[in-house]
Amino acid sequence: MKRTVLTFDGVARGLAEYGDPHGRPVVLHHGLLGDAGLPAVWNTLARDAAVRLISVDRPGYGASDPVPMAAVGDWTAQLLPVLEACGVGAFDVLGISAGAPYAYALAAGLPERVRRVWVLSGLPYVPDDAVRGHYPEAAEPVWTFYREAPEAEVVARFAGAAQRMAEVFAGSPSVLASLPGLAAHGWRGPAREVRLQTRPWGFVPGAVAHPVRLWHAPADEEVPFPAAEATAALFPAARLTEQGAPDHIPSEETLGELFAELRAARL
Repeated sequence: MKRTVLTFDGVARGLAEYGDPHGRPVVLHHGLLGDAGLPAVWNTLARDAAVRLISVDRPGYGASDPVPMAAVGDWTAQLLPVLEACGVGAFDVLGISAGAPYAYALAAGLPERVRRVWVLSGLPYVPDDAVRGHYPEAAEPVWTFYREAPEAEVVARFAGAAQRMAEVFAGSPSVLASLPGLAAHGWRGPAREVRLQTRPWGFVPGAVAHPVRLWHAPADEEVPFPAAEATAALFPAARLTEQGAPDHIPSEETLGELFAELRAARL
């Protein structure tokens, strides 16, 4: 694993690289709570699959400075300098949980460079009322708060939940390790993301013509499986597989399937 901090116009961008430095480039997008740091198994699987896995800290995460964004689609312009600095031409995108919209954004914004889209336990297209309707009724006030509350109030909610998050993710070392960095940025990273999730993304799923490969657990308590199904149906070329392990965090079995397909796609 190789960690790097790049600076563009005075703004820092953190990233970490895993696997084969000469392999097929895949740009990974972490979840709502996380950063570019990944468990060791990712490095092993990426290396064995001849994948150059580039994990990027989004603004307000890890080593990346917070910056304002009006929509998820703004991510494409922000990532372009990182891709150029890394010498990446054509590449795949991978999104985990809340990182999924950013993977879709790159496919919509750079259709000639993105090859395929891979998604693990991805956040659904929640700006769509029908998709969001697959969540429990009690979730709607939360979505409304994220969409309409001032940023300072959303930040305060995350800050107030810090101890609880540490307890909930005690069994996930990579997520747990990211929390001090999120706090150091004043929780502006996840606060910005939950606000952008619920608003128009700056593109629609139908604009992503690439093959989209998704895994999702039917028993996922964070993201209802019907919402994942409804989102997959919005893409012209999507395939959704039920993840066996009943957890929102991708299992090692699912990771094995992902990298096996990445290896096959390289051939």
